[in-house]
Amino acid sequence: YLNEAEEILKGKKYRIITVSRFDKRKNHEKVIMAVRNLKEIYPDIVYTCVGYGDEEEKLKKLVIELKLENQVHFIKDIPSGLKNALILKSDIFVMPSIIYKKSVEGFGIAYVEAAQHGVPSIGGKDGGASDAIIHNKTGLIVDGNNLDEIYSSIINLLEGNKFISFGKNAKENSINFNWEKIIQKYLKILN
Repeated sequence: YLNEAEEILKGKKYRIITVSRFDKRKNHEKVIMAVRNLKEIYPDIVYTCVGYGDEEEKLKKLVIELKLENQVHFIKDIPSGLKNALILKSDIFVMPSIIYKKSVEGFGIAYVEAAQHGVPSIGGKDGGASDAIIHNKTGLIVDGNNLDEIYSSIINLLEGNKFISFGKNAKENSINFNWEKIIQKYLKILN
C-alpha cells in the first residue's frame, strides 16, 4: 500500500493528515483554514482527510472557496492497509477537536494509532487528546477554537523537521497504550 499512498500524496513534501468522521467536533474546518495560510510558507503542503460524515460537503465547498484543491484531498472507503500507509507517510496527525453541542472527544485512540506509526499529533485541549499526547514531546495540545494556535503548532512541528524527533518520542510512548494497561486504568476508575 505504500506506493499507493505515495501516489495519493503526489510526492508533496509537507504532509498533514486527519483520519476521523467528518463532524463539527473534529474541527477539519479550522485545519483547512490553517492550510490556506501554511501554503504561503510551504507551497508543497498536502492535507489528507480520510473519513466520511455530515460535514463532508461543507468542507469540500470551503476547500473550493479557499482555492485549496491542490492542497486538500478527501478520501473514503479505503482498506485499513492504505489508511495506515497514508498515516505512516505523513508528518503530522492533526485533529484539534473541540466541544460541540456538549459532544466531546473521548479517549484519543486516533492519536495513539498515529503514534504507533511514528507520527506526532496535534490535538485539542478539550477531551481525550491529552490522555494520548504528551505536550511538547509526542505532539502538541492546542485550543481547537483558536485558528492561530492550530496554524502556529503545525509550523512549530514542520520547522527544522521537528516532527521527526516528536514522532520518535510518540512511537516510544505508544507502547504505554497496550490494551491491558488501558483496561487496568479504566477498571481502577470504575471500581
